[in-house]
Amino acid sequence: MSVVRVRFAPSPTGALHAGNLRTALFNLLYARNKGGKFILRIEDTDAEKSDLGQEKKMMNTLRQLGLGWDEGPDVGGPYGPYRQSERKNRYADALETLIAKGAAYPCFCTPRELEQDRRTLISQNKPPRYLGRCRNLSEGERKEREKAGAVPSFRFLVEGAKIEFTDGVRGKVHFKTADIGDFVLTRSNGEAVYYLASAVDDIDMKITDVIRGEDHLSNTPKQLLIMRALGKAPPKYHHLSIILGMDGQKLSKRADSADIGTLLVKGYQPEAINTALAMLGWSGVNGKEALSIEAMAEKFDLSKVSKSPSSFDPARLEYINSKAIKKLSSAEFLKIIRPILEEGLFPFDKFSEAKLNKIMDAVRDSIHSPIEAIHHARQFVEPGKPDKKAEEILAGQGAKETIGAFKKTVAQMDNIGGDSLDAVIKSLTSQTGLKGKELFLLVRIALTGRSTGPKLKDLFDTLGRDEILTRIENRLNNY
Repeated sequence: MSVVRVRFAPSPTGALHAGNLRTALFNLLYARNKGGKFILRIEDTDAEKSDLGQEKKMMNTLRQLGLGWDEGPDVGGPYGPYRQSERKNRYADALETLIAKGAAYPCFCTPRELEQDRRTLISQNKPPRYLGRCRNLSEGERKEREKAGAVPSFRFLVEGAKIEFTDGVRGKVHFKTADIGDFVLTRSNGEAVYYLASAVDDIDMKITDVIRGEDHLSNTPKQLLIMRALGKAPPKYHHLSIILGMDGQKLSKRADSADIGTLLVKGYQPEAINTALAMLGWSGVNGKEALSIEAMAEKFDLSKVSKSPSSFDPARLEYINSKAIKKLSSAEFLKIIRPILEEGLFPFDKFSEAKLNKIMDAVRDSIHSPIEAIHHARQFVEPGKPDKKAEEILAGQGAKETIGAFKKTVAQMDNIGGDSLDAVIKSLTSQTGLKGKELFLLVRIALTGRSTGPKLKDLFDTLGRDEILTRIENRLNNY
């Protein structure tokens, strides 16, 4: 039985988003589950749009997520090069083979002619395709056009009624060749188009399984035709469902909300991101905790991947990320969060190492996403300006009297710590009749000015009696 070989083949034209990173993840999980190889291939045949800087960013994002590859442009391998711009001779060889077999022919059609044909077909409610204007040119006619200075592209000669294959996610799939038409293999400048380059690369790199997005489904019959014409067995194909944003629209490569590299910079944990991505179509994870690559690979099963669209939900990612963050030590959390706190001008030098660790523990246990860290951490430094909800509560009937009772209760206590919270709440309930969320929220606002933040127990434990009294007095003075 052959070794499983899969590939992730991005184009370096933009940031990696949830859709193509889900593809990379599923390829890696499948390879690891089967004891196979995961190959990174850069599809940079479009010289105008490809960007070496973007390529480096993509590779860095993959590494940060733990999606390392066994073969690729930087690590090499037995079937390289792994960058399409370095494989042009292979595409030229393949084209010559197809021409020799009568499977490819030169096309001299102008862009204007092709556009006119496209519009005609659309007006007839037919799918746009090549109408075969140059398909049956004689050798003499071809030479005559070349002599006149025309430089041809080359097209694949599509024959037969239909193309069928079994997709690992979708089952039996078939396409009518009449709807495909003779497609371009190389442009007039000699540059190979996606269909030819990808098919040749998959053959040369001995790819056994192609796992990719549903948007590539229509490319498959063309690649199958090329491979068969070259006399090579095709890989198995598995087309994943599309991923939608919460607005129901397909995720764009340039949609900031789905730019995973940006999420990493903001401090989101790789395990949380990977787990959230794995939930996009695979039923093997439940999202209750962040899982490692190894844990997911052990049970990964392509037969449990759905063909129905999935939605990328930022709230789900934040929940899973909160679970991942809570696993971090104080030092690990501070290392991740320090850049965000420094940007927010958090006064590190104001606290001893022991107290800073205590604050970090409290912040770590109270946030869902790293961006919340500065908002929560600053509450240990000074109370903030009341948010809208806090203003409404402070203006409510009996709020000032309850805060006054809070001051009186704390003043009567010799020391205040995290274990003092229950006694304070019990006393305030007795004095005011308030209890539960309503009372807890007012106590929080009295101390921080905010309606959300770290646990009250952590605030009590870190602030201490004197700071708590000072904050309560300042809050009362602002009435």
